Amino acid sequence: MTLFNVYALSDAAPGVPVRGVAAEPIQALPSGKLFALVGEVESAPSLSPDSLRAHEAAVRRLAETCAALLPVRFGATIAGIDLSARETELLEALELVRGREQMTLRVYGHAIEPERTSGTAYLESLRRARAVPEMDPLRTALAHLVRAERIEAHEGNLLASVYHLVDRGDAPEYLRIVRAAELEVRVALSGPWPAWSFAPEAVR
Repeated sequence: MTLFNVYALSDAAPGVPVRGVAAEPIQALPSGKLFALVGEVESAPSLSPDSLRAHEAAVRRLAETCAALLPVRFGATIAGIDLSARETELLEALELVRGREQMTLRVYGHAIEPERTSGTAYLESLRRARAVPEMDPLRTALAHLVRAERIEAHEGNLLASVYHLVDRGDAPEYLRIVRAAELEVRVALSGPWPAWSFAPEAVR
C-alpha cells in the first residue's frame, strides 16, 4: 500500500525540488483547490532528533518556495488525500498566512492565583491571565507589524506562548522592538518560523 508522509498543505505546488525525512522527493497531491505536500515512504518515520530536524528543515524549505503554507506536525501519514470537507477552512487559513511568517514569544513570570470571590470573578480572572495583559505595552509597540496573534496558556513560571504572524521581511524590526521593550515579565524570543501555530487545530 502506498503511504505518504505529510509535511504541509498549500494552494500551490513547490517551485523547487524539496526532499523529506527519508530523502524522498516531496510531491504535491491535489485535492480540490488544495495540495498536500507529501513524500512517498514505506513506513511512518521513526521519532528521533534527526528525523524531527529533517522534518522541520523540509517544512522550512517548502515555506521558502510557497507563498502560503500550513505546516503539518511530524508523523502524519496517509494512504490517500481528500480535503473537500475542510477546503473552505483551509483556504481561509492559507490566506491568513500568505506572505507571512511566525514569531514566537515565551513569556515567563509569576502566576497569579485566580479570584475565587464568585464564579464570575473566577472565570474573568482566568480570562485575563490567559490574555497575558503584561504583554500589552509590547502589543502596542508591535501593532503595526502583527497581523494575527495566538496565545497558548501554560502553568507555572512559563505563563504563555504568544505566537505572532508578521509579513515576511518584517522580522528584523520585530526583533528590534521586542529586544528594546521593558516589561514586567521575561520574554524569550525565537523566529522567524513557518506559520506552525496558525494552521487549524486538526492539521497541527
